[in-house]
Amino acid sequence: MLEPTIQFQSITKGESFIAIDGLHTGSPNSYIFRNILISEGYTKFDGGKIKGEFCYDAYLKEFKHLKNLKYTIYCYCYDLRKIMEDPELFEFGFEVQMETERGIVGIETVQWNFTSPIDAKENLNYFQSKIEIIWKELGGKNFPY
Repeated sequence: MLEPTIQFQSITKGESFIAIDGLHTGSPNSYIFRNILISEGYTKFDGGKIKGEFCYDAYLKEFKHLKNLKYTIYCYCYDLRKIMEDPELFEFGFEVQMETERGIVGIETVQWNFTSPIDAKENLNYFQSKIEIIWKELGGKNFPY
């Protein structure tokens, strides 16, 4: 028998601000984009425990339907400056998992442009809107508690 999956469901202690020591982490546009995330309702959490040492920051936002959790979108921020060319293209990764009739489906972004505030906000809204469409197409199931 399958065990129910527990998503974050607001049990993670999070923060809705960027600390002073995190201002200069990542690319020059990083601070601007992380502030966009906070203004859009995302909350900081410790993503380094999940994604490892290259993850310098992480955010999440729960999407609910009638007080039930539909899905959670996670944003992981990576410092890849010493590892690859054009690290800004891979600095921010978004992930989501959705409950379906057959199990959990995961979707993530790969190499999206978050280097300018306008493109970043458009891409964030695009990802969120497409996830909502996919969630509905997969049956619109909420995560069990």
